[in-house]
Amino acid sequence: MVATDRKVDLWAEIYSPKALTGKPFPVVVFLHGNHGTCGTYDKQLQVRIDSGVAYTTTGMCNPGEVVAPSHLGYEYLAKELASWGYMVVSINANRGITAGSGAEGDGGLNLMRGRLILRHLALLSDWNRGTGEIPVPSTLKFNPRATMDLSQVGLMGHSRGGEGARAALQQFRDEGSPFPALTGRMSIKSIFEIAPVDGQTSRVLDADGVNSMVLLPACDGDVLNLQGIKVFDRAFSRTEPDKSKTFHGTVYVWGANHNAYNTEWQLSDSDGCSGTDAIFQATGRSKPQQVTAVETLVPFFRATVGAQADKSLAAQFDPSNSLPSNLVDIANVDRGYLPAPLGDSVQKLETFSQETGLNDAGIRTKIRGVQVVHQDAGSTSLWGSEHQPGTRVATVSWTPDSDKSKMFQINFKPAKDMSGFKTLSFRTALRCFSEICDFPASADGELPYGVRLIDGNGESSKAYLTGRDVRISRPVGLPEARYPQPPGPDFVIPPYLHSTLFTIQIPLSALSGVDLSRITGLRFIFHGQESGTVDIADILLLKSEPVVDPNPKVASKAPASMMASARIQLASMTQYDPAADANTLKIVRKPPAVRPAGTTARAAPAPVMVDVVLTSKRHFPVTNSFPRLKVGDKIVEGGTIGPDGKTMTISVPEATYNALPAGADVTLSVLASSAPWRFGPLPK
Repeated sequence: MVATDRKVDLWAEIYSPKALTGKPFPVVVFLHGNHGTCGTYDKQLQVRIDSGVAYTTTGMCNPGEVVAPSHLGYEYLAKELASWGYMVVSINANRGITAGSGAEGDGGLNLMRGRLILRHLALLSDWNRGTGEIPVPSTLKFNPRATMDLSQVGLMGHSRGGEGARAALQQFRDEGSPFPALTGRMSIKSIFEIAPVDGQTSRVLDADGVNSMVLLPACDGDVLNLQGIKVFDRAFSRTEPDKSKTFHGTVYVWGANHNAYNTEWQLSDSDGCSGTDAIFQATGRSKPQQVTAVETLVPFFRATVGAQADKSLAAQFDPSNSLPSNLVDIANVDRGYLPAPLGDSVQKLETFSQETGLNDAGIRTKIRGVQVVHQDAGSTSLWGSEHQPGTRVATVSWTPDSDKSKMFQINFKPAKDMSGFKTLSFRTALRCFSEICDFPASADGELPYGVRLIDGNGESSKAYLTGRDVRISRPVGLPEARYPQPPGPDFVIPPYLHSTLFTIQIPLSALSGVDLSRITGLRFIFHGQESGTVDIADILLLKSEPVVDPNPKVASKAPASMMASARIQLASMTQYDPAADANTLKIVRKPPAVRPAGTTARAAPAPVMVDVVLTSKRHFPVTNSFPRLKVGDKIVEGGTIGPDGKTMTISVPEATYNALPAGADVTLSVLASSAPWRFGPLPK
């Protein structure tokens, strides 16, 4: 039910409340991402290095290796949730899936990961009812019968596990899915994703109809382009009716990397951060970064999963509220927030869908002392755009020689009646301008700006300063990487900084002095700012007021030992010597695959495939984002790592291979912290 072309384990760790009274308990399922499945202890670094993948295909590691227990890397989260009355199940996906070769339509095996989650839930349902063919193992140490409330289920996925969690949701809903009958009255209520991937399957996988939150590490060296923001972006463009009353959001954590959210992944994926201090170490566990997960994931599930869920805990995801001191003492955090699906209570006001100079309705906008361009959001690099294509922004910029009076105004004709709404919401982000990206971010942000409403009488409202609730700061991200390349100049990867959109909410009551029933303009003012470049997107009107909890409750019981500041060390983990790589490249043409028996005569012939086989004495790290092979100006994604970790095979159709430029330089990029592998000219 999970895979038909490989063997897969049903293997998980269950964390339960100490006292199994007051049962049944709501259930939260965790799934890790793509990683090495076998490891060896490095005495010099004093950590286990998971560079082998033999367990993936054979179910055994090579002599001297141990199976990587990736599923145990969230114990700090699981025990915290269990202490609040949750049954937490953390799945090990090593066999067949982790580091496994992709399947047709499922290059990252995330549809398969989704089925693995559902298969575990089916097994738990059997045990909960005292039925099924697989007996309860003695290692569980308690009788699970009637202990789980499967009508209250939450899912957490890290990296490829994040898209896997969305895949579980959608495949559970598929017409003809076998899983509803196997799991009984199961209901998935919410999904929390940590540094997820997106777009690695043939399906667009959303978290619609459930509460969803995406944690984005600003210094992620694996999923460099923060693909998880696209999941949130799509919530603003969804057209299907959704009456679920669920909320969606993002938590963008400055200084965090990808791997340190799993305590078993003890080599950093990033060499550091640009514009902010790192909260992770080069090796070992990073307790400050763990706190940023505890202080977000735990209140999210406590607010959204369980018959006795405390909905007030969701208030911290609304940017109108302050964040827990445990969290802000460690890192700056930016929040994206959509309090409900688009519909009657959340309505679009402006999305900049038209050409520059026109609003969505085709009415002329007005500018003074600034330049405005309507364009797609997000930065673009070798690793692609970080925002969903079609997410539009108005990019407003100005220079020191601009007029002192600077504003951008969206006009409405006929006038808008905003009297039935309570809140104005929009997304924003800074881009680099002047010298702001040459220095670390300031404590107060670099560019607060003002917002006014204009009514049909020509009156303007009281100005609302965005910096009142939310700091607007310079882009942060990954630092420049420089690698020696003899002979010739060094290979340099420039800083990768994220202009990631986050949310500002303004109570309409704060924009006083105008007739809300006849609003003819929305004005953004930038007076007093000498220069700047700012993105504005997804302007909404909300019928609800910002959620404010006057008496915030304790969201977690993070131990003091976890709160203690760790000594952050970011020295390079290994010295890179390009001459020692001994890289080789071989081209292997394979015959067409044999079509299964019964295939119709009209079926298209199977394509001839070409394997680009890369070898190196330096291990290829198992990552969650796809490796990228760059041949001249062409890019090919994907690749399967061999059992020894030093061979990578990239299979492409013959037509794709033929389009690659002969004699062009071949470079493989995998992680931000890994020097690119260079293979010289492509032999054709």
